Amino acid sequence: MIKKLSYIILVSANMYAYSLTEILDHAKESHSAAVIKEKAASDVANEELFTTYEAPHLGLSSTHAKAPAEDGLEYGLSFSQNISKPFGATQKENASKYAIKAIEQKMEHELHIFTLEVTARYHNACVSKEMSETAQALYDEQSFRVTQLQKAYDLGEISKQSLLFHKLDLVKLYQTLNTYKRNALEKTAYLNESVDNLVINEVQCSDLVEIRKDIQLGEITEHGEIQEIGFMKQSTDSLVSLQNTALSSLGYELMYNKELDTTRYTFGVKIPMDFLSSQRELEKAKYLHLDASIEAEKNSLMSKIQEHSNYMLLKVQTLYDEYMLFKEELVPMSFELKELSKTARLSGEGSMMEHLDSTRSYTQNVLEMLEIKRKYYDELFELYKTADLSLGEHCANIH
Repeated sequence: MIKKLSYIILVSANMYAYSLTEILDHAKESHSAAVIKEKAASDVANEELFTTYEAPHLGLSSTHAKAPAEDGLEYGLSFSQNISKPFGATQKENASKYAIKAIEQKMEHELHIFTLEVTARYHNACVSKEMSETAQALYDEQSFRVTQLQKAYDLGEISKQSLLFHKLDLVKLYQTLNTYKRNALEKTAYLNESVDNLVINEVQCSDLVEIRKDIQLGEITEHGEIQEIGFMKQSTDSLVSLQNTALSSLGYELMYNKELDTTRYTFGVKIPMDFLSSQRELEKAKYLHLDASIEAEKNSLMSKIQEHSNYMLLKVQTLYDEYMLFKEELVPMSFELKELSKTARLSGEGSMMEHLDSTRSYTQNVLEMLEIKRKYYDELFELYKTADLSLGEHCANIH
């Protein structure tokens, strides 16, 4: 009894249906999310190095000297440092600050895209599950009908031709059912790949994004990638200003030397003669061209995002119209026709073939409607990613 109870508990645990919220909570702590966060943290730490100065150097030396009149130990102590851009602290801090903002914005955008990808896979798994369950229900209904027809054939009430037509249609539906079952397993496995810290055997599917047409695109300036490029440009602007500051570097050195009969104190300064080299001008030109390229990239990306978002929006709206056509007209009418042909056949006013055709039409319309639903969600989340929309904002609601 205990073993049986343990088995039931184990099976129940394995078949727990996860909601989208639960899956996204695990996704935030997944290894995939950690890769994005840790890479950003590494880039931030590397960028912070830009504002630091080279550490001072401490030098120690000792010599044993032997002169005709003296014999002893000589030693020296030095303290030196080289400071890059000594008068550009503000520009360096601004360049680093905006570069870090760009890194953080990139991380936030990548995590957002990752969340949308998980959400898209969840919806795909749910629609595949619905298609499998719907095909199973239609198969069970048709299988029951074929069983009745077999009995009618055995009693000589129908021809073998009529029976074979129904059996053939049932076999084709069984093949379709197996395809949908396999797809449902594949989509669940695909979802598991994205959430690598959770084993998902079943999805709840009561919290899908509402299918609707009135989706509003956000301001292009609020797009994560555009904001990232904006921060990069501000960082580059600061680097251009940094090249205009006085002196590319400044070095100094303090030395103390104790010789056998002499003590020396030395102070030295190293000032680069930048006017004798084109290096500073070339560095400035490099950042000016980089700044111009970032601005051009920003304008190009804005145009591409707007154009592609409008195209994706049109596809989503078209799929919505197709889905609603099936849901509100084709499926209800084909169901009514199927029921009418069934009633007519039972009353002797309709033929077996008419009922078979109406049943086949209803099955095809239901499955095609669900296929369009799957395509709708695929395109919807591609639109979300392209236009950088968030769940519950600008467009569909979660219910």
